[in-house]
Amino acid sequence: ATGFIFMITRFWDVFTDGFLGWAVDRFPTRWGRRKVWMLASTPLMVIGTVAICFPPEGAGNLYLMFWLTFIYIWWTLIHLCHIAWAAELSDRYDERSSIQSRVLAVYFSGLLLVLTAPIAVGAVLGDTSLETKVEAMGIYAAVLLPITVLASVFIVRERPAPARDPNEKPMGFVEGLSLASRNPALLRLLGVDMLAGLAGGTASGLFVFVTSELFELQGALTIGGFALDPGALLIFTYAGAFFGVPLWLKLSYRVGKHRAVSASAILTILAFLYTLVMPKGDFLAASLFYLVNGIAFGAAPFLDRAMLADVVDLDQTQSGEQRTGFFFALMSMTNKIGYALPVGIIFPVLALIGYDPNGNNDPEAIAWLGAIFVVVPIVLKLLIIALTWNFPITREMQEALRVQLARQEPA
Repeated sequence: ATGFIFMITRFWDVFTDGFLGWAVDRFPTRWGRRKVWMLASTPLMVIGTVAICFPPEGAGNLYLMFWLTFIYIWWTLIHLCHIAWAAELSDRYDERSSIQSRVLAVYFSGLLLVLTAPIAVGAVLGDTSLETKVEAMGIYAAVLLPITVLASVFIVRERPAPARDPNEKPMGFVEGLSLASRNPALLRLLGVDMLAGLAGGTASGLFVFVTSELFELQGALTIGGFALDPGALLIFTYAGAFFGVPLWLKLSYRVGKHRAVSASAILTILAFLYTLVMPKGDFLAASLFYLVNGIAFGAAPFLDRAMLADVVDLDQTQSGEQRTGFFFALMSMTNKIGYALPVGIIFPVLALIGYDPNGNNDPEAIAWLGAIFVVVPIVLKLLIIALTWNFPITREMQEALRVQLARQEPA
């Protein structure tokens, strides 16, 4: 039931993303196109976070569905404005990658902090219950989100929107969506992002089952007589992603963003193949897998965004409008679809093959779990390589697009 609620609220979020992205581009305010929406959404996001992480006694499915929907709306506005703002800070091919890599590095550092916060709180209070962990995450997010949003809004400048002919009718939502659907480079990139979401959603959705039953890591490592929770492996994933970002950035300078994304997909495939020979019950061996997989995971999120900024340039030459928010909303939609589908599909499949999430599974059920965990991400990453290897917007083409846009824009 929980998996189904997460899936349908994610899909509701998918429908609102495109409209909200179009709206923030279409209706700029006197204070800019990005900052004002982030400021307005933050207190509402904090309210939703507290509601989710501190539910009242007796809260059930309807409560969860309402507040998840509430959170996703306001988080969408914050997230879209933030990444579109970052994409508009530079017109240069490589500098866009550099900016997005720094945004993502800070994002991963936030994930590391939110993962370690409940561990630290549990150690201090001597309480390792799930309720305490979730409440610690809620306090962390509710306190730091307003601080970081205010810091960005008041410290960083927002570039004004490109000038346009006042007599020209602005593009409507449906018209803009129709034009976007005829952009092959955009469709390929959205496909890459959705496939990456499917692969990530599969791995994260099966994490608890894989670490406990497939890898047999429950109680595999003790420190001072205290059994380390397999969830600590997520720290290796996000640490690998954090430290992998500068490596992928340097590689993108040498071979281009699209080839760097392909290389990261190849590394992911090798990491999942390693699990076929990885010893069971070995926490350090599993840590290596999650570290390498994390390094590979760190490439696509920021390089895809940097590539999308180049696609915005191509669209601007055709439409006459800079639709950064709308395009990033489309990418947010495809990524959310990718992360939502595995939860709603894989869990029922596991039920069909007789897998019991409470444990006590026979070898055949565990073998099916392993097959899904390994084969699905590998197939998806092969498709990503096929879509990105010869991506049409290269460094040379993007530079030519900027020259063309400079000629189009009024003096």
